[in-house]
Amino acid sequence: MKYDEARGMTFRLSIVLLVIGILSVEEARAQSGDVPVGVVAKAGDTFISEKEFLERFEMLPGLQRRREGRMEETKLELLYSLIAEKLMAQEARQRTLHLDSIFRLSFEEVRKMLARDQLYREEVSGKVWVGSKELEQAVAQSVKEILISFIYCDRQADAVFLRKQIKTLHDFDTIQIDTSFHAVRDTATVIWSDANPAIERAAYSLKKGEVSSVIRAGIGYYILKVVRVQKSDFYTSLQPSVLRERVQEKIRERKEEARLSDFVASVLKNKVGYSRPVPLKALASALRKVFEAGQVEGKVALTENSAADVRRECRPMLGDTLSVAGDVVWTVGDIVDRLYTTGFSVDSTTVRSIHHFLNRQLLVWVQQEILAQEAVARGLDKYPAVRQQLDMWYDNFLAQSMRFYLKNQVRVTDAEVVTFMQSQDTAFTIPRVQIRELKTTTLDEMDQALNELQSGKRMEEVIARWCSDPQLRERKGISDPFPISERYPVGELAWQMLEGQRYGPIKDASGFLYFELLSKERRSEQTDTGYVGKKEKATKELLRQKEKRLVNVFLAQVGEARSFMVYPDRLTRIKVSPIPMMTFRIVGFGGRMFAVPFVDRQIDWLNIEPPPGKIVF
Repeated sequence: MKYDEARGMTFRLSIVLLVIGILSVEEARAQSGDVPVGVVAKAGDTFISEKEFLERFEMLPGLQRRREGRMEETKLELLYSLIAEKLMAQEARQRTLHLDSIFRLSFEEVRKMLARDQLYREEVSGKVWVGSKELEQAVAQSVKEILISFIYCDRQADAVFLRKQIKTLHDFDTIQIDTSFHAVRDTATVIWSDANPAIERAAYSLKKGEVSSVIRAGIGYYILKVVRVQKSDFYTSLQPSVLRERVQEKIRERKEEARLSDFVASVLKNKVGYSRPVPLKALASALRKVFEAGQVEGKVALTENSAADVRRECRPMLGDTLSVAGDVVWTVGDIVDRLYTTGFSVDSTTVRSIHHFLNRQLLVWVQQEILAQEAVARGLDKYPAVRQQLDMWYDNFLAQSMRFYLKNQVRVTDAEVVTFMQSQDTAFTIPRVQIRELKTTTLDEMDQALNELQSGKRMEEVIARWCSDPQLRERKGISDPFPISERYPVGELAWQMLEGQRYGPIKDASGFLYFELLSKERRSEQTDTGYVGKKEKATKELLRQKEKRLVNVFLAQVGEARSFMVYPDRLTRIKVSPIPMMTFRIVGFGGRMFAVPFVDRQIDWLNIEPPPGKIVF
């Protein structure tokens, strides 16, 4: 709906009533061809496509998604929140917030990841194909399992010498192996796709009674003999179409691994990438010292507090160069920040070997950075499919920058706080919630935890296994009741939920969080008899309210100035799933990211009459 035409309407909290008030003339305009095909709304000078709406609806968790009769309302809530995001992004550009260094660094990381992913599609997965003859042969092999007898040698010369002594099948079984040969004799069952590819190729090419040549596989050398061929219970149990699909997928996977290895080697050749040993050793020592001081069993992760401790340990060299990847230089401080934001962790039993884990992580980051630079140099970030994804992230990051810009302008005076406390009288209260929460340091851990929840395990069991906070694990994830003004946005999200409802995952300062609402309560702060405590709580609550009010009033003004419109018939035609989910994107050459940016729920501005004068400059 166009804001200019709807200004006289009385907005309701129920978004459903907004649909009833939409003027038919707007739909006539949409049908007349003024609006591009596949567009569901317009915000200022930006169209919101049906594709973007569907992706951001389906790939993100959402409140009330499962409640019957609320789907159209939920769709509208998301759409108006997207409109708010686009309007905020346009205002941010007008204020040149896109030139801010923090924004540019954040967006650059996403741009490189998506360009690197496109490079993988072009140079690895896009150059792999499975021929029909190759597929037929593999299908025929997959339904058989081969029992082999083999001689293994550490050294190639020993294997070649032994093979020359084997003239007949009888020789293979009776040849004496001297201890000086560093060789062993054993048997194994070769199952298609589970064995080393070189061993598998040799086993399936041999006939019963034949002895193979010397085969290099892994770190050693093998001589094989087929003992028996039998059917594979697993593969023969599959339907023919499923069998072909599984086999084709496995062939592609193996070919991609081979292509990946060759391509990475060619790209990295003659490129500059290294880590300096002295600062690397110093950082590893600092991490080890901090982790050992924590005395935590199981997974030990770099938290906000422990990262601060590491920085203190490394204070004299935080600005020293630690790693170089092409034209990018990372200091010790940069790496500590990166380790913290990516949830770097090790098992408490391997803390003494942390130098090796850190070195391996830096090797991966250096290689990924060089590959990303190669992708950007080829202009892969400008491909239409990549550009569409980047546009979403660009607007989302800009909108967040605009929110920070607005909130940084909010101040509360002592007089305002006192007035606010007096208005609350002696029963000054802030609604409280209690949640059961699961915290992890990495996306991988959260993904595995959610899979277990999806399989039917109780949340307490999953928390006991996966929660990265030892104190939370002891309490079975149950938090103390806390005011909704604290732990933004968890408090406000929980207040909107029904008891027993779950939400997440969301990113917070210590990693990733998934939670369940246990209870809501509104009670008097009788336990806090001190004025200082009451004033602190009142200040937090007043600041939160003023920030929220400023954002909503600002959006109302921007909506009026730039105008916006929705096309309800197009929105209604979009079919969505009632199942909330969190979707991750596996990035080529390693790593993963959220499939789409989160959408901040932002609809309260629709109920506000914008003031006449500018409130933000």
